[in-house]
Amino acid sequence: MPVIKIPIQSAIDEWTAVLGASGVSATDTAGFGASTIGTKRSIPAVLHPTNQEQVAKILQIAQRWQVPVYPVSTGNNWGYGSANPVEDGCVILNLSGLDRISDFDPEMGVITIQPGVTQAALREFLDENEGDYLVPVTGAGPTCSLLGNALERGYGITPITDHFSAVTRITAVLPDGSLYQTSLTEQGGEEVDRLFKWGVGPYLDGLFSQGNFGVVVNMTIALAPAPETVTAFFFSTKDDAQLEALVPTVRSVLRALGGSVVAINLLNSRRMLSMMVPFPEDKAVDGILPDHETQLLADIHGVPAWSGVGAIYAPREVAKAAKRTLKRLLGPDTDRLVFIDKRRVNAARKLAKLVPQRWSTKITGMADTLSGALEIMHGRPNDVALALAYWRSGALPANGQPKNPARDGCGLIWFAPLVPIRGSDARRYVNMIERICPQYGVNPLITLTTINDRCFDSTVPLLFDRSDANSTARAQECYRALYEAGQKEGFLPYRLNVDAMELAYPAGSRSGKLASQLKSAIDPNNILAPGRYVPGPKNYEAL
Repeated sequence: MPVIKIPIQSAIDEWTAVLGASGVSATDTAGFGASTIGTKRSIPAVLHPTNQEQVAKILQIAQRWQVPVYPVSTGNNWGYGSANPVEDGCVILNLSGLDRISDFDPEMGVITIQPGVTQAALREFLDENEGDYLVPVTGAGPTCSLLGNALERGYGITPITDHFSAVTRITAVLPDGSLYQTSLTEQGGEEVDRLFKWGVGPYLDGLFSQGNFGVVVNMTIALAPAPETVTAFFFSTKDDAQLEALVPTVRSVLRALGGSVVAINLLNSRRMLSMMVPFPEDKAVDGILPDHETQLLADIHGVPAWSGVGAIYAPREVAKAAKRTLKRLLGPDTDRLVFIDKRRVNAARKLAKLVPQRWSTKITGMADTLSGALEIMHGRPNDVALALAYWRSGALPANGQPKNPARDGCGLIWFAPLVPIRGSDARRYVNMIERICPQYGVNPLITLTTINDRCFDSTVPLLFDRSDANSTARAQECYRALYEAGQKEGFLPYRLNVDAMELAYPAGSRSGKLASQLKSAIDPNNILAPGRYVPGPKNYEAL
């Protein structure tokens, strides 16, 4: 990629006048360049604003000197690029200092957050303010931005599964430094604007999701009320051939219990083992754990071919009825169905104190894992799921220190395609992953997560040794191979990493051309996050 020649020092001088010397890092940028996907961009400087007005001035200066700027919320976008921009030469706009929580309405369940508000920060705020609501958590961990995840259309297993669907209002600074607010707010309807997602007229808030049309500085989201009971359920099948029958059953469950069971995960045996045992390097061949070794480990640890997990969010009497329905629907296609709540986890911990050591260790480990899963289901963030990033490489931080896969040397690229909830489609998809990943030294770890009763989003972590250049290159090639195969089969990703943004629109795309024309009107100099999902104004003619 050619070096971008810009009067960077002149811009830095002006930004320093606005932010102060501590608000501009022109030499210490290495931490932002680290990435789990193995990519590292040239970053000339990092800016650290603390309020909306500073963001506006930063963009005005960027326009004057034609310096490209790339905003990040907390920079913890593991597996998609972390804090790296799409193109070299972009100045990072670090928004983690905008961390205000405001306008909490405990009666209506809406709250306004800034980019630096993390999952942990919102949980702490709600606990301190008697907010009986769930945080829209993800497995990415407590240090990750809620706003950034929602703009990337992330999802979770708590009742409002689709996190962008919970966004009711956006305030953004446009590339010229001017402020975008919705029409209802501009007309004085700020309160109803927080309560109603769509506003009036064209839905312009959508431009700021997976786009580069402005810097979102405030976002109002609706929170899911904490239910009377949360009960996790786990089911499994020992026979891989049962997958095709199990998938439509999952769809039936969601349709029958949509008010209380909102999402279900299906995980293959390799994915389950990655959460339970260290990677057995001595058993691997070219980085791949052979099928017979996988089966041996699965037998030792009691891991079935497919495991399922979900949660019932409901009053007690509704939860009892939901359990009966789950037994009726899942029973014919599963070997086991169990229900777990906090009471049962506590009972397991007590049991561990009464049995011999060899059993106690196993029971305690199981209780800890279940406790972490239940905390997530209760809308309380933790980093239990984040351990996955360390399975093939990286050094775990010291006890008490937060996990940071980018900093800690982990190799992880997420492939996240959409898959119809049909048994035949799920089988074709699994066959595709299991065929392609081993060709590139990547173990085929598969999760299928329902995002509604029609479609899975599958997350496949491409785990590799980031300290090995060959392993890194092969993982990146694996992503491309999966994308190309998925395009032929009809399984395309719902989000992209910073090395794959050009895949958002195919050649000759009319939608890509329209997006570029809108970008040209709003940001003719293409200074804001160039290349992020939307092709630059000078490139749309090529589409």
